[in-house]
Amino acid sequence: MVLPHRLEAALGAASLRAIRALQHRMLDARVTDHVDARGRVTPVLSVGTPRRGTLVWLHGFSDRFDTILRVAPHLRRDYRIVAPSMPAFGEGWVDPDATHTFDAYAEWMARVIADVAPSRFHLMGNSLGGATAFGVAARLPDRVATVIALNAAGVVIEGVDCAHGEIGGGDNLFEVRTREDHARLNARVFARPLRLPRWIEAHLFEEMRAQADWYVRIGRDLATSAVRAEGEGWSAYVPLPEVAPPTLVLWGDQDGLFPVAHGERMAAAVADGRLERLPGVGHSAHVEAPRRLAEAFDRWARLMG
Repeated sequence: MVLPHRLEAALGAASLRAIRALQHRMLDARVTDHVDARGRVTPVLSVGTPRRGTLVWLHGFSDRFDTILRVAPHLRRDYRIVAPSMPAFGEGWVDPDATHTFDAYAEWMARVIADVAPSRFHLMGNSLGGATAFGVAARLPDRVATVIALNAAGVVIEGVDCAHGEIGGGDNLFEVRTREDHARLNARVFARPLRLPRWIEAHLFEEMRAQADWYVRIGRDLATSAVRAEGEGWSAYVPLPEVAPPTLVLWGDQDGLFPVAHGERMAAAVADGRLERLPGVGHSAHVEAPRRLAEAFDRWARLMG
């Protein structure tokens, strides 16, 4: 029997809530609230044992803080994972009066992380979260042990097409209004199509469609960000030369939003950077290749001692 689309979407929403609740229980994940001076609430997920340290995770545009739970089973016996929700997405606070620039995200998240993380920690972010990680590291240099930038946003290179140029030109991939828009976004984010039940696909589409105007607004805000670093043929909205901790730039080489040239530029621009490619992986390795991401991080953390 084929269900009506709205009923499928409702079933998908209920299914995802149940799956997330089960994930939290199975992994003994906890969520606490951080409240800033203006009363804005940031949920913070924590999971695992810090036998070898703590990893702070920052998710990307339109993502959720608990997608890192796909990676957690491979790390939780050795590392504590702390994942705050990024403002404007998922369970993060929403403030229509805020201007969502890269500098603003770095400032917001540095304040949260300063309160919820231990004195030293590894800092990993994907996409917008990766760009934010660079800004946080520049603000908390004595506390960030290493940076792991996973297909990070924040750099523009002359002659290299990327999502920044598209958004600045009015073509925001995250403005999903039709199923074709949703399919186009997924094809750009993932190297291989995700195999999901039809009702979950229906819910995810409806969720994106409901946020279309808001995501257009966030994209416009990000496009007004100040240039924080530049060189011959490139510029960055993030303070790459100010990032002192050792930095691993991890890049899925099938990224359809930011080509690997962006990762090469980031690794060259920070004080102590190296690039590692993830062959056959798209923009979000924590979803597509969680074990490989965990292994890459663990090798890096052990190397850095």
